[in-house]
Amino acid sequence: MKRASLIFACLLLPASSVLAETDSASPIAPQASASTPGPSDSEPGIPTSELPKIKLTVDPAEVFVGELVIWKLDIERSRDQRVHLPSSTSFGDLEIHSKDAVQGAESGSRVHESLTVRLIGFEAGERAIPPQKLAVVDERGRLGEVSVEPSVVKIKSLIANEPEPKLKEDKGPGVDVYQEDYTLLYVLIAILAALAVAGLTLLVRYLWNKRRPKAPPPPPPPRPAQDIAREKLVALQQSNLLDTGEIKQYHILLSEALREYLGNRYGFDSLEMSTEELMAIARRLSLSTEDFHELHGLLEDTDLVKFAKHLPALDTSRELLRRTFAFVERTTPTAAMPTTTPSPQGGPHVA
Repeated sequence: MKRASLIFACLLLPASSVLAETDSASPIAPQASASTPGPSDSEPGIPTSELPKIKLTVDPAEVFVGELVIWKLDIERSRDQRVHLPSSTSFGDLEIHSKDAVQGAESGSRVHESLTVRLIGFEAGERAIPPQKLAVVDERGRLGEVSVEPSVVKIKSLIANEPEPKLKEDKGPGVDVYQEDYTLLYVLIAILAALAVAGLTLLVRYLWNKRRPKAPPPPPPPRPAQDIAREKLVALQQSNLLDTGEIKQYHILLSEALREYLGNRYGFDSLEMSTEELMAIARRLSLSTEDFHELHGLLEDTDLVKFAKHLPALDTSRELLRRTFAFVERTTPTAAMPTTTPSPQGGPHVA
């Protein structure tokens, strides 16, 4: 059972891995010895001549407490072999700091790899690194064992006294090392001066800004053209101009509401233009053919009353107002369209 467990553990290792969980060091380069399983094994072991070649390096030979010692194995093995350093390996009084295994170059059927264990000691004195045993298994399941001889590392104390201390030479009276140092005071004065200048600057700026007249608030944004037009058309709709016979004034206000809407909506001065000038500009606007002809008809109908003294029927005047309402609604941007419902007088009622 022990032999089968060892074979399974070794076969799980990658070709370049050699496990070790120890920390120690030694300046002595020991000789590697090899042995094969005894005759009690059911299968023949790996011959001694085929076992991996091991070279141990421990550096440095002497360290101070807390310094690292490098315990390094250079291994030359056959490609079909795996080398395993048990995780329970002990390095005596030294502790493991870190470890790594590196596979090097391959030469034919031979593989070179290295195992480095960094050890650290916390007690002064000569510390022995016990001998280690590496387990070897090949692809045929044969087992072998390679031994690494013990080594010794000397750990020196950081606070140890000299072995034979001597009095130092008397060089006369000592030198007065006390000196008056005003550096901190100078730094503090400089900081206070900088703070005073900064505070004075802020105070002057505050007083200056306080004396300056405040800028007037910005004017409110212009009202949308369609809101102004609807407001004037609704006011005209609710007036009694038609009932009192002021038909010309009714059409003048209707014409001004329409012209002002066009100027505000499309960005030009339309109130002082003649119908022909206004229609010339309307040709360049984004009006549909239907809206263009409707605008021309509205302007001409109001001009007949304003300039030709034409007196249309009351229902015709109210219909003209309704058509103007409809024109404003059709040419208002979609995002600004309000909800409209017909009014009792025949024109749309703005909600």
